This record gives sequence, C-alpha cells and structure tokens, in this order.
Amino acid sequence: MTLEQKLQKHGISIDKLAQTAVSTYIFDSRIGSVAKVKALVKKEFSKLFRDINVCVLLEAGLRLEEAGSKGKIAEISAEKYQSDPVDLLADEILGQSLALYIAGTRAFFEFERLDKQKPGILAKLPPFLDDLAAGLIAGAMVRVCTK
Repeated sequence: MTLEQKLQKHGISIDKLAQTAVSTYIFDSRIGSVAKVKALVKKEFSKLFRDINVCVLLEAGLRLEEAGSKGKIAEISAEKYQSDPVDLLADEILGQSLALYIAGTRAFFEFERLDKQKPGILAKLPPFLDDLAAGLIAGAMVRVCTK
C-alpha cells in the first residue's frame, strides 16, 4: 500500500492537503494565482510521498495515531489521547521535524502558524496526524513559494 493510500484511509488526500495549503496563501504576483499554487503544491506533495524520510516520519505518525486511539501508548489512555493533551509534545516534535526536513527553518515557522490556526483539514485530524499534515503542508508551501 502506498503512503498516499494509507493517508487516504484517514481522510487525508492530496487535494485536501492542497486546499488547506492555499487557504493560507497570501497572493504574490511573483508566485502566481491560487490555482497555480495549488497545482504546484500538489506536485510537491507527490514528490514528497516518494521521499523515504518523509514516508518514514508519516508512517511513524500513522502507527502512533493507531496506538494512541486504542490506548496502547504507555502513560496515556485513549480518552486522554483523543483530547490532544498539552503535555503530549511528541506529535508537535514529529510535525516540526517533518517541516524542518522538507524545507528548513522557514518551514518550521510556517508549521507554527498552521499549528496555531488549524485551517482546513488540520482542524479535523487527531493529534499526530494534524501535526504531521501541518509539517507536510508547511514544507511543501515553502518549497513552492521559494523556487
């Protein structure tokens, strides 16, 4: 099963990621229209889904998500996990690491912005997946907007 298929099982598609990405895009004539940026970011996601390190980080998040939702992570019940507790930082660390890996410090700051705003699909995802999706979006948007 491909990474894209695994993400789709959790309701995360390239189209939803791209829609969330462009929902925060501030128009810049040097970069282009929202439609152009959406097409570019979709291509970037497709490239990222073939990067072994991106795949491993996302796979780790998918497995942690499954374990957390079933109460199989030590020291955190399923109920506490679902509430996205403030003392759970590993989800943030994975998302930040993904953003940094993809596009460096700029993506780290974009991750923080997305994590606070929770636009689009990010508002609907559970703890590990929202932060990994934010890291993926942050990295892809920085790549697109700095080319």
